[in-house]
Parts: sequence; C-alpha cells; structure tokens
Amino acid sequence: MATYSLPTYDSSNYQNNRPQYKDALVDTILEYHLKNPEATTDLAMDVATGTGIFARQLQRGFKRVVGVDISETMLQSARKASAQSSIDFVQSPAESLLFLEDSSVDVITVATGAHWFNIEGFIAEAKRVLKPAGTLAILGYTGFAHFVDYPQCDKMLKEFGLGDSKLGPYWDQGRDVLVEGYRDYHRALTRSKWVDVIRRIYPNTIQGEPSTELPPVVGESPIVMDYS
Repeated sequence: MATYSLPTYDSSNYQNNRPQYKDALVDTILEYHLKNPEATTDLAMDVATGTGIFARQLQRGFKRVVGVDISETMLQSARKASAQSSIDFVQSPAESLLFLEDSSVDVITVATGAHWFNIEGFIAEAKRVLKPAGTLAILGYTGFAHFVDYPQCDKMLKEFGLGDSKLGPYWDQGRDVLVEGYRDYHRALTRSKWVDVIRRIYPNTIQGEPSTELPPVVGESPIVMDYS
C-alpha cells in the first residue's frame, strides 16, 4: 500500500501543496478523444483522484465527472476542496470498479497514480467500463526538477533521488513504473490489443529511454506540467 492511501496520511497538506496540471492538458485529452466521430463527453472518471485536483480540471470538458480513490482520507479532502462542484467521489480500488456498468464511461484519466495499481487488473477493468469509443489517458510527472540547459544536473539529481545507495530504497514500491514513464503500461496495453496506443514523453525526463522495443513519441514541449 502506498503511503498516500494510509488513514494517517495528511491529505489536507497534500491538497494545499500538490501542483496543478497544465490547463491545456484537458484540451489535449479531448482533442484526441473526439477524433473518433462516435465519441461522447457524458462521463469522465479520474482514478486515483487523491484530493480531486485533476477531477476538478476535467469538469469543463464533460457533463459529469467522477473521482475514484482507494483512500477515504484523501476523498474527505477532495469533497471539501470540491464543495462548489458537482463531482461525485467514490471510494474504490482501481482494479474493481463495481459501482460502474459495462461500457458506461467516455474517458478514464489517471493523473500520476497508475504506478500504484495492479497493471493487468486495472487494464481489464478499464476495458470493461469504457464505451467502445472511449479513451484511457494515463499521465504523470516524476517530481524531479528538469534542468533544460544543464543535463548534468538532471543526472546528478536522479542519481541522488533514485540511486540504490542513495534515496532509491526509501520510495514506495511502484515508483519505478512512474520513473520509467509508464513503459510497462505501454507494453501491457499493446499486448491486450488496445487500439491506437500512444506513449508520449518529454525529452530527457524519463529514465531508461530511448526504448527500442516500443519507442515513445518524443514531444517538443511538456503537456502535463510546465518545467519552468
């Protein structure tokens, strides 16, 4: 279990200090989703929503938004921060969304949270609840600063923060999935015959790239977070 999901975790501090995602990120997801002429925008679900940060950003693009998290502590802060919204928050594991019917969700998002899931279990459940023209958008940032003009600083920071002899062993299990830019999801979705699987990364921010097995799309600018 990740530290974030513990009942004793300070979710109010998380809400107050967690950075916001780029406003244009919702537009990027919608642009991709609506390329399918059968796509609709009735329901978006943000899984591992935490305190509802990205769920609130999704509101402007969808008629209804549901935020899901395994932690009731996180959801208490989410409801408080979203008191002026119409978002529904539901406590549920990502791999067992029993409150949803088959083929009922237009877009599923996971904003810097998919590394805590059982990958195969979540993919199977996402496939069950998504509409035939639905979209799964998994996104994230590693939390490490990116020194655009000083790549040697990137290397030093990552070695200190992730190295086996430094801080690496102190991270919750699953962190490596995020640091590798969700490469394992790319492989799993491809194996499961999902259609139009795209993995996009920002240059020099993902450990272990380039991948020769399933090469990512390298973007010219960040779409999840501003690195300025």
